[in-house]
Amino acid sequence: MEDLFLIFAGAGGILIAFVHGWLGQTLVLRSVDGLSPPLRSVNAAVFQLSTIYWLATGLALLSAPWLWGDEGRHIIVIGAVFVYSTAAVGNAWATKGRHFGWMALTVVCLLALAGL
Repeated sequence: MEDLFLIFAGAGGILIAFVHGWLGQTLVLRSVDGLSPPLRSVNAAVFQLSTIYWLATGLALLSAPWLWGDEGRHIIVIGAVFVYSTAAVGNAWATKGRHFGWMALTVVCLLALAGL
């Protein structure tokens, strides 16, 4: 059952990463006005770095049941909970709780912890 929780946590993290990257690129970053081209590039790179981190973490969680031993599994879950929980806290704080992203990231954290 723990493996299933990790698979769902990994799939959830990957889904969140893709939605964040796609919506961020198409809606958020294109609507930012008043930036010079270099600043626009930096803004996009920083925004999409979280997409890359969440995608990589989701892939690690997804592979944890098969590729890693028990110790590696624990390290991946602890790292994933750190990555997703800090993102959830930052999202909730920055949007004053009005954005669904912190809830989705929290669910992924709980699923990963259930997979220990």
